[in-house]
Amino acid sequence: MLPFNTSAFSNTLGSSDRAAQRKALVAPFKEDFDGKPDDVLQHIALFNHRCEETGVTQDFSYIEHENPVPSTVDMTNRKEKAAWLADPDRFSYGNILIDSSSVTLEKLQATRDKIRTSLQKFSTPPDPKTMPLASQQLVSFQNRQWIYALLQNVWGPTMKTIMLRYQEAHDKDGVLLWFCFLKHFAGTTVENLIEAYSLLTESKLQLSLFNDNVLDFTNAVRAPLRRLLKANEQPGFQHFLHVYHGCMDARNEEFRAFVINLYADYRAGGPAKNFSMLELLDKLDNEYNRINNLGRWTKKQDPQILALTASLESLHSKFSSLQGKYQALVAAKLPPTPSNPTPNQKLTKPPAYKAGDPEVTEFEGRTWKYCAKCFGGTWNRTHVTSEHQPGKGRSKNRKTPPTAEIETPIPTPPPPAPISPEGNAATTTDLTMDFL
Repeated sequence: MLPFNTSAFSNTLGSSDRAAQRKALVAPFKEDFDGKPDDVLQHIALFNHRCEETGVTQDFSYIEHENPVPSTVDMTNRKEKAAWLADPDRFSYGNILIDSSSVTLEKLQATRDKIRTSLQKFSTPPDPKTMPLASQQLVSFQNRQWIYALLQNVWGPTMKTIMLRYQEAHDKDGVLLWFCFLKHFAGTTVENLIEAYSLLTESKLQLSLFNDNVLDFTNAVRAPLRRLLKANEQPGFQHFLHVYHGCMDARNEEFRAFVINLYADYRAGGPAKNFSMLELLDKLDNEYNRINNLGRWTKKQDPQILALTASLESLHSKFSSLQGKYQALVAAKLPPTPSNPTPNQKLTKPPAYKAGDPEVTEFEGRTWKYCAKCFGGTWNRTHVTSEHQPGKGRSKNRKTPPTAEIETPIPTPPPPAPISPEGNAATTTDLTMDFL
């Protein structure tokens, strides 16, 4: 942060009305730009055109290289050295809007840091008349920050999501953010650069999805990584995390411990922190090959256990087969069970008896008998009229009176006869045999 507030400097000490220029720059961006491929070039052209119209082109300048010290400058002289270090001709500048072929992120950051360092020397805003170079640097630094806010307001949600990975780099600097945008959409040699980043970040890279084959896992990571390297891009911190976390679910304990130790060293800033993505993948491959060559990648089971397991499975199969045959044999020999009525099922009696009809008849698979003396004549299952016995049916409903319980004295057993020592062994043997 600068030691003074720069928000009010443009209108009070600036050579032109910066507020009006900024309003003119924002005016054409009425619709959100959401990173659609067909609209990218049009968006870039419109942005560059408006920057040239509003006079903020110089804010996109960057230090291309440092010029050698002229022979007329004596660097041993303190005054001449200080004058040369503050001379605008010390550096040759490039401009992103005019030509972005030789610009790099490091050059843009160096330019931004130089402006910021120069302004840190002043406790109050520099006077544009007495210090024009410092005044120009302050205006440029202001616009760099303001362009960042402009782009954040113009870009839609999808566009912001795509550029989210650059927030650590641009540090609220509009020029750096615009450079990252150009690298993504216009300055790269690979069209599917965003797809490559999504494959490393959004896709679930889990070792279990590759049947625990580390070589297949690392090859799946190398495919999008080659696209990034071809476009002069490098994977970020999040991509390393996805690779580490994807290997931690390995079923081999030895390999899993190796990955966890490597990840702990990476997070602690140890030697693993300096590994490139390709070096990390090579180390994972080498460890996998080492464990696999030693025969320790998959645990070998005891041959005796495997033989016993196979024997048990064979016996179980034979038992199931015999059990099925036994059930079929029993079912074939059993006689068919008659369809006896359930206790709650009411039997349907034959139609009403007519004079001259036989007293015994078959109805619905059952034998029925007619008795003219039961309830004035009815069908039953036990007897006909000639076999009727008065009161026999009602005797079933009578309850037998309870008999008084007579306590029978239990006779006291006689005392056991004394057992001689000679017969002790024989008696014990006889008792034991009786028990068995």
